[in-house]
Amino acid sequence: MRKFIFFFVFVHSFISIQAQQSQDSQMEEQALVQRVDSLEHELSYLKLTYELYTLNSDITMFANEVYTKSVSIRLDLYNRNFNSKLGNAYQQYYESCLDKQQSILNLIEARKKSFALKVIIYPYTESELNVLMASYNVIDDAYGTLEQSMNMLKITIDAYRGLM
Repeated sequence: MRKFIFFFVFVHSFISIQAQQSQDSQMEEQALVQRVDSLEHELSYLKLTYELYTLNSDITMFANEVYTKSVSIRLDLYNRNFNSKLGNAYQQYYESCLDKQQSILNLIEARKKSFALKVIIYPYTESELNVLMASYNVIDDAYGTLEQSMNMLKITIDAYRGLM
């Protein structure tokens, strides 16, 4: 009988310890799952923010490049530095810029669709949505600046070629 009581106490304590360890494991697992979800959310937000900022930067840099080329051509106009080969090169540059502008426009459309899908699917907080929407809206302004730079480049090249 004594052995039975000893065995019973031993089994009962072993089961109690196992139950406590199981509860601790479940709590630890739940904490880890919450942490993974939090990191996943943060990664999604940072990735989307990065994509928007990168697109904006690419558009702005290209707009600045086009504007700088326009200024360079205007300096040639003011200095009366005319050359038919240079005029043809400027025209080819403009045409390549048109191709790049079209590819940027296609990229903007694709990114906007991707953005809308991600915002609809993923539960961002109100403040995160405000930041994302501000970045999203800046892209249209950057593209507008690019269009203005392209128009200025076209006008400048036409003037240059007209004076040759």
